[in-house]
Amino acid sequence: MIAKVEPLTTARALRGPFDYRLSERLGAVGIGSLLVVPFGRQRLLGVVVEVAERSEIAPERLVEPLWAVEQGVPPELVSLALWVAEAYCSTPARALGLVLPPGTGRGERPRVRERHELRASLTEAGRTLLAEAPDEANANGARPGRTGAGRPVGSRQWAALAGLASGSRALSELIHASACGHASLRGLEARGLMALERGRVRRRPATPAPVG
Repeated sequence: MIAKVEPLTTARALRGPFDYRLSERLGAVGIGSLLVVPFGRQRLLGVVVEVAERSEIAPERLVEPLWAVEQGVPPELVSLALWVAEAYCSTPARALGLVLPPGTGRGERPRVRERHELRASLTEAGRTLLAEAPDEANANGARPGRTGAGRPVGSRQWAALAGLASGSRALSELIHASACGHASLRGLEARGLMALERGRVRRRPATPAPVG
């Protein structure tokens, strides 16, 4: 596979993207992946803007990226940056620089600071409890008094468990939706009804506000 990479350089005369041969050691590479690539005598950070099966460059002339940076750019932001570059007569590298993760450098050792969040999900015990008492777990919290692991489950805790029935959610989002406090959610975790784990936040473009 071939990664078409836009090196992040300020040179306006540069005409990319440039082809690099991908190997299995880099893992999964796709649009938006950040790669450190050899570029002349330099090592530059670049953004993958396309992945292709073959290149017009002779195989013996293709080189591999040096390594991949863990956090990349969402593909939709890559598309936005390329549109900005074309619409405003800029370079792809400069436009892509606007959508990099905060704190990312442009050299061979990019400074990437990842954002993390706590996410909540139901355990098997939590799913079993919801299945056994579906009337209790409605969007309004319903009636407290059922027990989970031998203890009462309050109405807001029921609302929190019900809010996880369709999948995991950010803890902050769950607190807002269920009005269940952090301590009460920790109580559900302690009883084995809910699991909390820290995950990486994937950056997404903001939804534009309606005009008019």
